[in-house]
Amino acid sequence: MTGIALQFHFGQYVEFLGHGVDTLGRILSISMIGTLAIRLYVGRWIDRFGCRPIWLAGTFVVAVAVGSIQFTEQIWLIIVLRALSQMAMAAVMTTVAVFAAQTAPPHRRAESIGIMGLAGFLGIMIGPTLGDWIFSISTDSIIPYRIFFSTSAFCSLFAAGVIMLTGFPPTTHSLSTTQSKETDSATAHRSQIQVIVAHWPGSVLLIGLVFSMVFCLQSSFLERLAEAREFKDIKVFFLVYAPTAMTLRVIGRRVPERLGRTRTLAGGLLLLSTGLVCLIGIRSQGQLVLPAFLMGAGHCFVFPSMVDLAAERLPFQFRGTGTALILAAGDLGMLIGFVALGELIDSLGFDVALAALAGTVLLGAAVFSYARRDALVSRTPGISHR
Repeated sequence: MTGIALQFHFGQYVEFLGHGVDTLGRILSISMIGTLAIRLYVGRWIDRFGCRPIWLAGTFVVAVAVGSIQFTEQIWLIIVLRALSQMAMAAVMTTVAVFAAQTAPPHRRAESIGIMGLAGFLGIMIGPTLGDWIFSISTDSIIPYRIFFSTSAFCSLFAAGVIMLTGFPPTTHSLSTTQSKETDSATAHRSQIQVIVAHWPGSVLLIGLVFSMVFCLQSSFLERLAEAREFKDIKVFFLVYAPTAMTLRVIGRRVPERLGRTRTLAGGLLLLSTGLVCLIGIRSQGQLVLPAFLMGAGHCFVFPSMVDLAAERLPFQFRGTGTALILAAGDLGMLIGFVALGELIDSLGFDVALAALAGTVLLGAAVFSYARRDALVSRTPGISHR
């Protein structure tokens, strides 16, 4: 995750090549198309082959693609390489989510996904801080960009090396060779599309879409906001955001189980939208602290419940497919978010874009809450109101 978070500074390279925020948005949006196309295949591969080979292949491709961007100034080739890295990254992140879910008892899957995410939050702290340091010397020569992309690629190679040395526990091995033997053969051989249609996750997919639109802002446009407001460094945001999410994830790891995933998710969305509103009009690094705290808390409560609610709708032997489906909704959100935010910022400014994004999150929360109103208002403790 350190390598991924380091790429939050990708906009620096686009600016170095002489392009604006609108071009950055188009590059990032177009590069998400391949990720959408590959998501369901990744779920199928995980269901068939297990987590370890998918993880290894993904990390190697990320390293090669990211490391190669520094050697070209052609926008079309940057888009292709960025798309390859995003597709491979999608494979890795899907694997992580499936691994976390499979190693936990059913009633604690959301907690397991949340605990796995703690390592990711450490990376979110380290990556942007490292990027700020790399670009603190100069952004006028190619040297810092060489260091930037090479460091990001090394992080992926390091992750691949760790997996080669340690591997995954047997519980993440192919479900098609174990669990499927215990299930009805007709169910096991139904097409992936039929399974998805029969067990459609519904409004949870909308949350995956709007949640990822928020991630577009902090992963690619927050640095541009800081640049426009003349305080440049963004590490303060992530040094508050990540520890907040980590601390609350440990303290509140049983919240989805006890309060219910629907309530937990709805509350997290309200925190995210409030944090976005607090970003409007900021003029200094210190003003990043409050929105970072609110958005870190929102991320903590939204992601595990969102993934688990979506994946549980599909039969166990298709859990990889279910996880891939909610993450594909996130890919669609990023595809829309990158280009929409880029165009809004370029034409109307950051404050309008932030207000529009906050409104979108609130709308998504309202639709989700209405669709799951029975679970939201239920007084029955435990599983029944999840």
